[in-house]
Amino acid sequence: MAVAMVLAEAEWTGDTRMIRLLTCPECGRITFAGADRRRDAVYCSGRCRSRAWRRRAARRARREA
Repeated sequence: MAVAMVLAEAEWTGDTRMIRLLTCPECGRITFAGADRRRDAVYCSGRCRSRAWRRRAARRARREA
């Protein structure tokens, strides 16, 4: 619901250049970057960002062992 509201407001004001669709590579959730989060955001939340970091760290640990 919040996603639709952000899109509607951007279309109403004509300011669509500030908003881009974001598909979280960790969970697949679709949100917007540039609305209430950084424009260069990659993950939808801190939880997904941490989960991705832990996954990368585990992969590195397996390669080094």
